[in-house]
Amino acid sequence: DRQVLLRFKAAITRDPNQALASWSAKRTNCCSWNGVTCDGITGRVVSLNLDGSSLQGPLSPSLGSLSSLQILELYENFFTGSLPPSLGNLSNLIKLCLDSSTSPSGGFSGPIPESFGGLTSLQMLDVSYNSLSGPLPSSIGNMKSLQHLRIYNNKIGGAIPASFARLSNLGNADLGFNNLSGRIPDSFNAAGGLVSLAFLYLENNRITGLPDNLSNLKNLQWVDLGNNPIGSLGNVAGLLTAPQLVQVDLSNCGLSGSGLEAWLARGFPRADTERLSDDVTPSISLANNALTGSIPSNIGSLLPDYIQRLDLSNNGLSGQIPSSLANLTTLSFLELDRNKLKGSIPSAFSSLTYLQGFNVSYNRLSGTIPQVVPFTTFDVSSYQGNAGLCGTPLPACPT
Repeated sequence: DRQVLLRFKAAITRDPNQALASWSAKRTNCCSWNGVTCDGITGRVVSLNLDGSSLQGPLSPSLGSLSSLQILELYENFFTGSLPPSLGNLSNLIKLCLDSSTSPSGGFSGPIPESFGGLTSLQMLDVSYNSLSGPLPSSIGNMKSLQHLRIYNNKIGGAIPASFARLSNLGNADLGFNNLSGRIPDSFNAAGGLVSLAFLYLENNRITGLPDNLSNLKNLQWVDLGNNPIGSLGNVAGLLTAPQLVQVDLSNCGLSGSGLEAWLARGFPRADTERLSDDVTPSISLANNALTGSIPSNIGSLLPDYIQRLDLSNNGLSGQIPSSLANLTTLSFLELDRNKLKGSIPSAFSSLTYLQGFNVSYNRLSGTIPQVVPFTTFDVSSYQGNAGLCGTPLPACPT
């Protein structure tokens, strides 16, 4: 192990913080070197932690020979070159963190090696903020212990492999800001498949749809598909079959047409809120699309009463604001701005006492703003762009 570590050091071209100063051939006990932890009985290296050291250079393939290694944390360094396929030999590895978020060079490039499928003990893989490209390896399905996967902000492309659905322990998958394309595979709904998945982040990719049925994803709580070319709410109707889903982002997805009522009428999930993660905010965002038609008059019963945020801003929605929204008494944020809504703000909204944010600006509304808290406490920007609206915080209504 000592020789392996010295080969790792030899590949480093710059060590501005002297993180490897204690790594000397003259010091035979490598277990005392900075960042190195050894097993107390076998003396083998089990952890290498040099995060935030600003090391520069390639990552030595020799690390694949540290057969007892369990933790490899090298994030916030300035590595370049490819990920060594030899890392796939580390069958005891539990945690692999190669996040390059601070690297001015763009970090690692090239593909995620197919050999990574050999990391059968790995629970966390983080290769975010690099310049990795190519497809996700089909061998990813062999990483059966994986719980956290972060490939955020790379250049990974192609379709998500069907084998991904074999990751039965995966709870958090962050694949946002890549070039992934096509439909999410039907294998996602395989019985016994992604049964632990709670968080799925796929924002800013080229995803076009997902399976019609996701009822086997019994723990899925949060899905972010914002900034994908989905085109139609029908292409994501399967979301509403995931029984624990409470947070959905479909903003800027090119959604068009008058399909909002039909989509919601399929039945939004009624989750067991006692099982929800503290990180989740029950919410739906359909902002920045091209939806038309009216907001369903019964939307207050189509959505669960624990929804805290509803964002339908910047669409082409017309008709009146449904008074049934007042049934959603836990709403903290209601954003309906930049549409073609007409009529008045329903007086029933006075029951929405938890509102922290409310925006109906740039519509065609008229009448008196409800003269009760919290509506009188919002500033003018919440109401501007509606020539017929009046009352605090806008000018008084004509007598």
